[in-house]
Amino acid sequence: MNTYALTVLEEHGARPGLVEFIEAMHSGMSMLADECGVPEMELTVVLTGDITASIRARSEAERNFSPERSGGVVKGKTIGVVRDFSETVIVLDTGADATEEDLDEAELLHLAAHEYGHALIGRLRAEAGTRPPKTNRAKTPEEVAAIWAYEAADEFRCDLISNNLLRRFATTSEDGGGSRPFTLADLVGDGYRDAFAGLLDQVHPGWPDLVFAYQTHQIGLDEMYERLLLGTGRVLTLVAHADAAEEAGGNAPLMVGFADHLAVRKILGPVWGPIREVLDSTPMLPSLGEFADVDKAIQGCGKHMVAMWQSLGVSACLAQDDELQVFVR
Repeated sequence: MNTYALTVLEEHGARPGLVEFIEAMHSGMSMLADECGVPEMELTVVLTGDITASIRARSEAERNFSPERSGGVVKGKTIGVVRDFSETVIVLDTGADATEEDLDEAELLHLAAHEYGHALIGRLRAEAGTRPPKTNRAKTPEEVAAIWAYEAADEFRCDLISNNLLRRFATTSEDGGGSRPFTLADLVGDGYRDAFAGLLDQVHPGWPDLVFAYQTHQIGLDEMYERLLLGTGRVLTLVAHADAAEEAGGNAPLMVGFADHLAVRKILGPVWGPIREVLDSTPMLPSLGEFADVDKAIQGCGKHMVAMWQSLGVSACLAQDDELQVFVR
């Protein structure tokens, strides 16, 4: 479809023979894009054996990219070549030395579908006018929180877009015989859930301890503030992936199983809960006509993140010279 023009590149020892797979998937995802009113875009899919090199070469903002993340290793990345995502690059890790177990068709389908989801959402957000503007100054906590909220929501949505495709095109055997649709939960297992459980203590007492370390002159103000805000974004990304896997497996929401932990009760639950409520009450991929309202609702959930930081004693605002002033109670 010319509306969503596709170019597929192979580099750095990418596994051969995957171009037709990507082209077939692109056809299906283009139909979804058309149904949701995604404006035209040019998409380049890069199949690579060195995801770090391929990403760094295509984005100035990713010059220091590293694939290691909480809960696993990044194997796909969506890069808006221009700000409105009308030109977008998707980089997929498909090393030629990977064994069948390392990268089977289900994993490739998940990786590609997830990143396609980011491309479509990015294009919709730009067209709907809800992508926050670029600034030459430090962002306020409210601005950061709005971004963390929609980025976490995007991860959840993209995982469920992938899950829908997995369920349609793959099956798995059941213990008692027969088969059932293969899901994202089957693909990732307990990996995200275990990673989430393993970092709860880093959130509480970890984040209160981080603020206390500043108050007792063990670390500087800038270091404390940056670690708290960036840590929040990273944890919410993991929460989104883990909760999507629970949803795909037909399980209760992620936070239910950890409700007694202070990190969930006092910090993460009040932040993620409102985002999840919006996600549960809106389409998996909102159409262009409804995207702005849905995205504004998601970004509005950032106020709960700001309130959480304030509950830890941390707040900030812009001074008259547009310098960010951070306050610790």
